[in-house]
Amino acid sequence: MNDAPDWVEQARRLVAGLGQTLGAALREEDGAGAHPSDCHWCPVCQVAAVVRGERPEVTDALADVLTAAAAALRTVSERASAPAPEAETEEPAPPASPAPPVQHIEIA
Repeated sequence: MNDAPDWVEQARRLVAGLGQTLGAALREEDGAGAHPSDCHWCPVCQVAAVVRGERPEVTDALADVLTAAAAALRTVSERASAPAPEAETEEPAPPASPAPPVQHIEIA
């Protein structure tokens, strides 16, 4: 099997860690300049809603994107680590005679 780290699991851990950090920061907010609890339009509140788990469709979409990115990275790394095919030792065939640069056209 492959000894490379599992990118999907690492991405999930990253998102979970960021969620805990952002969640703690949001809970510690002192109230100065705080948004009302029903704010749904600003980006900060949108991210906070995702972190709190109030937007499972966004979390699912993010998981799908991270899974696709991990699969793409895994494919690229497998191709990069694969040995290059050996070059053929045969002499290449001589090129065919090139076509004339101008074609003669009969005008009647």
